[in-house]
Amino acid sequence: MEKEYDGKRKIFLRMVISACISVFIFGYPLSVSADVIFEPDNNFYGKHSDECTYFNRSCIAGSDTYLWDAPNLVTGSQRAQEGEKIYISYVYTDKDGIEWGLAEYLDQWILMADLYLEYGSPEFMEEHSGEIYEDEPYLLSGGTVFVSWSYPESGDIDQADASVMDDYEITTFYTDPDGRLWGYSAYMYGTRDIWICLSDMADTNIPQREEHELIPAQEVDASQIAAVKESGQFSVLFLIIPVIIIAGIAGFLIWRFWIRK
Repeated sequence: MEKEYDGKRKIFLRMVISACISVFIFGYPLSVSADVIFEPDNNFYGKHSDECTYFNRSCIAGSDTYLWDAPNLVTGSQRAQEGEKIYISYVYTDKDGIEWGLAEYLDQWILMADLYLEYGSPEFMEEHSGEIYEDEPYLLSGGTVFVSWSYPESGDIDQADASVMDDYEITTFYTDPDGRLWGYSAYMYGTRDIWICLSDMADTNIPQREEHELIPAQEVDASQIAAVKESGQFSVLFLIIPVIIIAGIAGFLIWRFWIRK
């Protein structure tokens, strides 16, 4: 009798707890916001994701840019075209300090030393760190349309008709040599490094002030990179030669015991 009573009491308590949880969830809904970064479907990345860092920049291929199936493992002589723009999502650093970028759309890895970066917002902010300042918020009212630039006076428009959905405050500023006020946002609606000319948000004709040379994505001793590539080509031979030998043996056996007979 006592056991039956205990069983009914446990059931009743579970019902009460479930009801409380339901009231809390549906009576007081929570608003959750998160920055979702989709991880690539790449075998090597899947095994070493903890050792990779998010890069999220486009690079330019050099004259001798190999495509690798995985870091330190090349299975052919396929190369990227010189000058080709390649998006790198993640970077892996091996035990020798060599950086490898995941060309996600190609599902291949590339030595960062074979790639170049265009001068962009990170380089601009580093160069002008003493002129970029924080101040009272500048309010962009919901629905405001603006031109988004890669950095002040870059001549490079990221989006000509960007807009804010709700009221948005800018707190980081820069004034260019021509007196134009620029606002910066590190992250806005899924896009990073937003620069807005607050003096004229609709102007699409702000010229480039200065041309910049391409920047090596990683500066490494050339002999070290050459050794990595030679090692990769040796890996190809190491994989191909046994296949050729096995195919030759199989062909001989087929001829010996089937065709000849």
